[in-house]
Amino acid sequence: MYASTAGAAATRSCRLTQQRRPLCAVINDMDIDRFFALGPDASIQANDVFTDREQYIAAFHERLLAHCSRSWSTADLMDFQRPLRNVMAVVGEGGIGKSTMVRHLASLTVQGEPAALPGNRATATVDFANVSSLSFETVLLRVRAALGGLGKSWPAFDIALALYWERKHPGESVVTFLRRSSEAGEAMTSMRTSEQISSALDEFLGGFGMFSLGYQLAQMAGRKAARSAALRRIRRELPAFDLLIDERDPDRMLGYLPVLLGYDLEQIRQRTPTLAVCVLDTFEHVQMLPAERNGLEDLIVRMTYLMPNVFFIVASRRPLLWHDAVRSVGLMYGGHLRWPGLGETSGLGDQFQLDGFDEAAAERYLLDRLTRDGQPAIPEVIRRRIIASSGGSPHYLKLSAGLFEQIAARGEEPVVTLFGRPFPELLLRVMRDLSTEDRDLLRAAALLDAFDENLLAAVVPQARGRQIESFLRRRFIEREDEAWPPYRLHENLRKGVADCDGHTPDGWTTAERRRNLLRATAYLEDLVLSVWNPDDNSPVRPEELSRRSVSAFLLALHAAREHGVLPPGLGQMLYTLRELGHWQVMASLPECGEEAPPDLRRLTAVARLNGLAGLNADERYEQMKAAAGEPTRGAYSEYVRYELGNLAYFVGKIEDSERHFASIASDPSPIGAGAQYGLASNALRHSRFTHTVRMTAKPPFRSKVEQMRATNMLGRVELYNARFEQAADLFEAALAQAREVDAPLWAARTSRSLALACVWFDPGRALALLLQARELNNTLGEMVGLAQCHTAAALAHALRGEWQEVDSDLDRARCGFEAVGAEFELGPVPPIDILLRVAQGRTAEALAETRRLTDAERAGRRLAPPAWAAVSALWVDRPDWFDFDTIDWIEPATARDRWLAPLTRLLGTLRA
Repeated sequence: MYASTAGAAATRSCRLTQQRRPLCAVINDMDIDRFFALGPDASIQANDVFTDREQYIAAFHERLLAHCSRSWSTADLMDFQRPLRNVMAVVGEGGIGKSTMVRHLASLTVQGEPAALPGNRATATVDFANVSSLSFETVLLRVRAALGGLGKSWPAFDIALALYWERKHPGESVVTFLRRSSEAGEAMTSMRTSEQISSALDEFLGGFGMFSLGYQLAQMAGRKAARSAALRRIRRELPAFDLLIDERDPDRMLGYLPVLLGYDLEQIRQRTPTLAVCVLDTFEHVQMLPAERNGLEDLIVRMTYLMPNVFFIVASRRPLLWHDAVRSVGLMYGGHLRWPGLGETSGLGDQFQLDGFDEAAAERYLLDRLTRDGQPAIPEVIRRRIIASSGGSPHYLKLSAGLFEQIAARGEEPVVTLFGRPFPELLLRVMRDLSTEDRDLLRAAALLDAFDENLLAAVVPQARGRQIESFLRRRFIEREDEAWPPYRLHENLRKGVADCDGHTPDGWTTAERRRNLLRATAYLEDLVLSVWNPDDNSPVRPEELSRRSVSAFLLALHAAREHGVLPPGLGQMLYTLRELGHWQVMASLPECGEEAPPDLRRLTAVARLNGLAGLNADERYEQMKAAAGEPTRGAYSEYVRYELGNLAYFVGKIEDSERHFASIASDPSPIGAGAQYGLASNALRHSRFTHTVRMTAKPPFRSKVEQMRATNMLGRVELYNARFEQAADLFEAALAQAREVDAPLWAARTSRSLALACVWFDPGRALALLLQARELNNTLGEMVGLAQCHTAAALAHALRGEWQEVDSDLDRARCGFEAVGAEFELGPVPPIDILLRVAQGRTAEALAETRRLTDAERAGRRLAPPAWAAVSALWVDRPDWFDFDTIDWIEPATARDRWLAPLTRLLGTLRA
């Protein structure tokens, strides 16, 4: 198997030509302490070793030959019932060498010289032990970036990706993102990908797409199609292209984008023989997530199926069940007919059980792993003891060789009896051989699935920076620069560290481990809650901080489940994610089993319900109340009460909402500030406008996010008071603030509010704004936002004299509000409907609808905020139905004239 250090020694059976690296290259990779202890002429050299996997290499080579011999026409790519054999799954227990195996196969693809394979080759590697890889968007970006070197142009995929990105991440183009981020891979790969995408936009869209918003890019794509022969050919040959670029929901769009990447790859293969391989490592992390449509495994299966010209190598502790009749129910492209090789048991199938090394292979590994002057450094007697106890585990062999090297690095002679212990004892020996400081750092590293140097410093504050740097260079530390956090331990090693503590004199007690875990999660909490800091001193860009917040929360949640602890800041972290608009993360949280603490189960259940925006709001509210139990008790009760208050507000149960918000509004935390905002929103819905302004103007609206919310709230007050231009200015400022802090949820809300404000004085501008607002709200599943957009469109068309559009817009708005069970919305249909009927002279209909609103208000069954009942009575000239002056207007002396102005304008439009 491979170790993770310098040098190379491959078996002769590999179809690969490699040379041993010179000593200077070994020195460059050497641990600094080891270098200065032994000097540049150190006699022991550590080598990368791969052995005893000839049958898998032969099978891989055979499959690649068959894979390369097949070409895929566009009709083949569009056949979504075809059987497919482009997967090789390597399955085995932890520590058996799966990751080493698949990564070696990938290296053979690129660096070796397998006979009869194309010279134009590339490999993409996605490791799902990296938390950021649990986002399909990241997976697809990494695959696209890794394959980019195979050809100069990927027009179909890159144009669609740019459209997707503008809809999903407004304010930053995918080109800019790739130039500034390591999310897609190393810097040079990201830069090449950004340049290719930029070139595609320049060629097909005249360069305009780089700087436009999604709807502008879509419009430009349509106009350029008439002039671009290549784009015309793509649209003619590939019916999926137009369908995807016309899809307004970026989340639906994302799952099918791989078909365009497969199409572009096939164009390259037609010109030049080409081989593309993709490694999906530690796939069991994906298989542990909820098995459902649009879940991560479903999206990965779609990518694999829609790119039949890419060969996928999967490493997992669990067999793939894409062919299984039960599992395939949750997959878009599942079933035995599509994946016949996964269920094959005759030895000719696509799944390979990886076993441990036999005795000869283990001997070869230890002979080559450490050498002294070109000869084996580990004596035969020690090798025999190691092999006898290893059970064939490559991980055991690697740790044993590392222990030998560790002792030899100190100039000591390794004692025979230290070797050949059972795995826990071996690990114990490794730990005892570390310094006291390094043992504590190893224990800290083992607390979470991943870590960085700052987390280690938080858990072990007495450790010096140099000690942490030296520890991070140890051979058992795995590093992936594209991930955050970038460091982790092998899972077997991580799990074994705690077991060893009871046998070391300075081991952590259970209480110490829990206390140190809370230090680790406190570090993650501080990182996430830095979103709420009022200063600009953070070294991390807002968009990067937003992505890291997701990883930090998932790490803390998994640690809480694993160790049975309740990090106090977990609820605040989850609230921050919701405010940043990470709904999909919440909806796809793994369900906690019965072994998890009840408060943790309640937290995840409430969060999952909050993320299920497609479920009727009334039904969600009842389910959330059942999941919450007694909301004022237990850990994370502030978060639970906030979500209950927010959902009660949404369905029009204002008294329930106020009760929940009031119970946490005094809490000095982001949730407490959010509850104060919720109370201000409730005051607005009661049409207590001056009270709303007073509540909004008081602390704690200090951070940029809180300033943005306050600005948005003041804009809503101005809108309700028919001060439309002032409202538009405030919404425009709030939208700029939302983009600055990378809060897509608030960008969606303020964009639709801006359109609602502009529609009363500049309907043409409102219609232009609605294109973007619809995209943003559709992206985040803000169904109420879409309904408000339809309401604004109806009024805009009416004010422009385009009455043929009005009824259909209002019908769509009604359906949207009814579908989600929303009440009391900012742009409700009935008052706008009344205004339009009065203007059209349909007086009886307008009177009946107004009477319904005002009667419901008097009976305590409000159908809209009181201000709308007052304005509706004003428009139909029935002051006896509702006293306009009872409303707490801003500048009440002119409020009546301000609200009559739209009716006057509509009447003028009709006369014209």
